[in-house]
Amino acid sequence: MNRAYNDNREYTDALNGLRFSDEAKARMVQNLLDAAGESAPKQEKPRGRKSRLPRVAAVGIAAALVLGIGAGASGVFKTAGEAFSGVFGPTADTEIIDQIGRPIGASDTDNGVTITADAIIGDKYHYAITYSIVKEDGTPFDIDLSKTVGDGVLPMNFAGEDTSLSGYFGGTHGGSYFYDADPTDPSIQYVETREISEGDVHGRTVKAKFSDLYVYDEDMNRTVIAEGDWSFKFNLDFEDTSINLPAGQTIDLNGMTATIDEITLSPLALRVDYTVDSEVQWDQNAQSGKQSDHDSAQMKKYFDDLQILVSKADGTSLDMSYAGGSIKPQDGKTVCQKGDMFSEIIPLEDVVSLTIGGVEIPVQQ
Repeated sequence: MNRAYNDNREYTDALNGLRFSDEAKARMVQNLLDAAGESAPKQEKPRGRKSRLPRVAAVGIAAALVLGIGAGASGVFKTAGEAFSGVFGPTADTEIIDQIGRPIGASDTDNGVTITADAIIGDKYHYAITYSIVKEDGTPFDIDLSKTVGDGVLPMNFAGEDTSLSGYFGGTHGGSYFYDADPTDPSIQYVETREISEGDVHGRTVKAKFSDLYVYDEDMNRTVIAEGDWSFKFNLDFEDTSINLPAGQTIDLNGMTATIDEITLSPLALRVDYTVDSEVQWDQNAQSGKQSDHDSAQMKKYFDDLQILVSKADGTSLDMSYAGGSIKPQDGKTVCQKGDMFSEIIPLEDVVSLTIGGVEIPVQQ
């Protein structure tokens, strides 16, 4: 099974922008990883992903749920373009976001605090959800918005967080973070991004559960700023605009032969599935929850070293080599998935080609 993986290097880099001690930063990273409750698998290992904003929480294995529609409405509905402006940037193509994404408006209120799922956007394997958190009395939360951990991300987390998909038992990877979209209003925003390893995201039902919102200070004291338990359901209702590019190419990967099985591209994300003709060998004596030097070298050989570039019509390129995914041994080979959501919206007509392991693959519209 896959599990979520939180890239502590990325979060550590973000923390370096704060005036915290090195020891405090290290403790914050570890506390955030511990909050995810992760343990390392032996047979299939996902990789963390790089994104424009670092993550402060992780998601575990999805569970099966009964289909249902979330009740409780906040009364304030944002368009998908409005809700995702802080995620993809103020210059993002809101026309594409509004075409693909959908407003949600499902919410729950406890102890005078309301959490609302504002909007959803996604493709075949990926989805992102934006939430707003606000007090019913209209007062701001007791946090210092100037103390971020890099790129506007707030040092916050939930004591408990679970986002599950109906009928889904496979693994996920991705991340989540808090930020303030508008300092002039009292709400704060929470964003989740996910990629599933199997099946299709579209049409499933999400059950989101949260408890006790807290913030870290520079001395690593954890202060609860909103007590409560919030839970609601909503559908992953969006337009999937992903396309499949021709696959079957063979590439050289550190002296091994890898075959590209599937390439899925959308304005939001890219995913590459490939199989290596050699079986990855994990360290069976590795300490639980820790990656040994041996396993790190195996990850690099089979996964990290696969270069993926997205070439755009304006002459620029996007390096997706550090995308997340999964890697597992299977019948003497190694099956890998490497994918990520973009930090910007990229119209498909603006993508000229992909280069995977040195092999250029044209994107024909």
